[in-house]
Amino acid sequence: MSRLRVFGLITAILLAMVVVADAAGYVVILKSGHKLRCKEPMRIEGPNAIITLSTGTMTSYPVSLVDLVETERYNQLGLGDALIIETVEGEGQILPTPTPRVSLAKRTSIDAGGVAGPALGAVLEPTPVPTPGIKLQTTGYHDKRVVDAFSKIFDDKNLLIYRTSQGTQPKYLFVQTNTDSEREVFDALETVAEAYLIIHSLHTEIAPEAVELEMIQTSGKPAGTFRLTPVLADELVNGDVPTQAFYINHVIF
Repeated sequence: MSRLRVFGLITAILLAMVVVADAAGYVVILKSGHKLRCKEPMRIEGPNAIITLSTGTMTSYPVSLVDLVETERYNQLGLGDALIIETVEGEGQILPTPTPRVSLAKRTSIDAGGVAGPALGAVLEPTPVPTPGIKLQTTGYHDKRVVDAFSKIFDDKNLLIYRTSQGTQPKYLFVQTNTDSEREVFDALETVAEAYLIIHSLHTEIAPEAVELEMIQTSGKPAGTFRLTPVLADELVNGDVPTQAFYINHVIF
């Protein structure tokens, strides 16, 4: 091998090492498709996303212009602000600020007697899905009354494409739902949290200890996974935390 080829190979290796070493930082992806290289993760303050650019300049964008799902998905890869971000695409749809939902507590109840059976709705039978970690199980949740109560609320709130099973623990309920846009992601997250909070408030003794939520697109692409506790559900439904900020703070990919 000639000296020139050896030198070229060494140069290429060094450049690759520089790219990897420089893959620190954060990328914010806007719904327009633009990518912003940042020094650190953005912060959500009210309706605005506070962003510190890689140049050190601090700026802000309306949260409605930020593609939160794609931003979090990309940054979970640990690639920093490397040029591979050019392959990431935005949704291009502007999301309005979510508003609090109307409570369904007055329309939801569970027949806790056990003998008469469930008082609410029906649910799709669970089937295996090849997703890691928190995923749909072949075993259904042990208390059908609880599953039917969730189904009743989901149906009333037009969360129509979902499946349930036992979660990673026997007393965890797993919910999988299809979400093909940020609007659907946030709507599903709010609906599941509200349903959980209602059921936990009315029937604490039989409510799940946690609800594991997996949101996927029709194509199978992940849109966010969560493990909701009663405290987290209350934070989302009754707290002052915007749904966008809650998503960023608690999403598990």
